[in-house]
Amino acid sequence: MDMSDAPSRRTTRAPRLVLLLILGALTAFAPMAVDMYLPAFPALARDLGGNPGGAQATLATFFIGFAVGQAFYGPLSDRFGRKAPLYFGLTVFILASAACTFVPTLEWLSAIRLVQALGAAAGVVISRAMVRDLFTNDEAPAVYSALMLVMGAAPILAPTLGGWVLALAGWKAIFWCLGAFG
Repeated sequence: MDMSDAPSRRTTRAPRLVLLLILGALTAFAPMAVDMYLPAFPALARDLGGNPGGAQATLATFFIGFAVGQAFYGPLSDRFGRKAPLYFGLTVFILASAACTFVPTLEWLSAIRLVQALGAAAGVVISRAMVRDLFTNDEAPAVYSALMLVMGAAPILAPTLGGWVLALAGWKAIFWCLGAFG
């Protein structure tokens, strides 16, 4: 068997569109988790007994966790395969999203957002590695372009979606939606 065309054969097992949608969703974890709750900052500060600066700190801790998480998932997915680290990251993201709804203070929310970001990093890192695994050198640039489109569109759409959820159900519902997205 000629291994040069093996990645192309692997993409025919699942419909290409479904695979691209899954990879796009994995890529969108971080932008959705960052931008969807931005409209809720005033409500967070009010409900959790803090100030606007404390609500903004929850965003900063997310970025720290996201940066740290990216450093680990690449080597872990190279060593243990894509599935186990991805499932671990998704599980962490989902559980942390749910935990965000039970926090008593902004400090606790910051800590849990750090953990949530560690999980979100798996989607971004591993989805890019999967493109390298599943697509040929000719197909990969187009797939990477599509994923970058998702990375660009998610921060535009997420605050609007978050605002709707906030208006309908409150800030906790935003984190439940993020968990469901996971």
